[in-house]
Amino acid sequence: MKQPSYILVVNGTKVHRPVFVLGAPHSGVNLIARALRRAPGFHVGQGDAGVLNAIYAVARRPSVVEQRASGTASLLRDAFAESWLLTPLTCPLCPPGRRVAARESAEPCRHARQVTRFGDASPDLLYSATALNAAFSDAVFVQVIRDGRDVVADMLDDEQSLAWFRPSMANLDHELPNPFFGIETEQEREEYPNLSIAAKCAMRWRGAVRLSAQLRKMLGADRLMTLRYEDMFGGEVTTAERLRAVTGARVSAVELVRTDASGIGSWRNRLSGGQRKDVQSAAHAELSRLGYA
Repeated sequence: MKQPSYILVVNGTKVHRPVFVLGAPHSGVNLIARALRRAPGFHVGQGDAGVLNAIYAVARRPSVVEQRASGTASLLRDAFAESWLLTPLTCPLCPPGRRVAARESAEPCRHARQVTRFGDASPDLLYSATALNAAFSDAVFVQVIRDGRDVVADMLDDEQSLAWFRPSMANLDHELPNPFFGIETEQEREEYPNLSIAAKCAMRWRGAVRLSAQLRKMLGADRLMTLRYEDMFGGEVTTAERLRAVTGARVSAVELVRTDASGIGSWRNRLSGGQRKDVQSAAHAELSRLGYA
């Protein structure tokens, strides 16, 4: 069903071709977000509370997209519109802590006039990609793919990533399939509680790359580009050129250079033999298909 047309105006500027950066946890989304954020005229949000509430509501209950498509689209547009509003109290470029008159606190700040494009790179945005496509019919998506073994190694060291596996958070009774946890069959749902944490991390990565594959079937090359994390190091110029071509952002290759270790292949020293076996068992097909096995 064709979505009704809409016009979203933020800070007095019409939102057109917003850019959403997607990927499994610890896949390199932050690196792309930083480069886009520093491109002239671009404002890229990341982790706004209202946005997170909206995307997790959709990500953990994907069935609501089909059941309440119009309402879900409105929910997401409203959340992003609020997060993109730049006021003296919300703008990252305005001096923090300064006193602002009440009448000015809700008005666009002086930096807002410089913003012509918008985007977001919040955690787990990938799991709401279908809903985002419905909410923003002209959106551009940049998805990052990384070796699942390195992803799992990073997730195991991240308390926030591991928090999703607590029994109170991993409620699997209402959604099947459940891409957020990488569960697709009734058998997988029954076996899930007995899996190791490494295997559960691998399933989350597996679910993410399967969603990425679905997006490639859904969207054309003018609206979706896929970057491989490992290719960005030493290939900063090529990556910047590709980002400029698809998003229209004047991305500098310098902004893609990392000063710390890339972490490529670090799983060899960070995962135990048992953890490696569990990751291979859960995600062997995807690792092989992407050339990581």
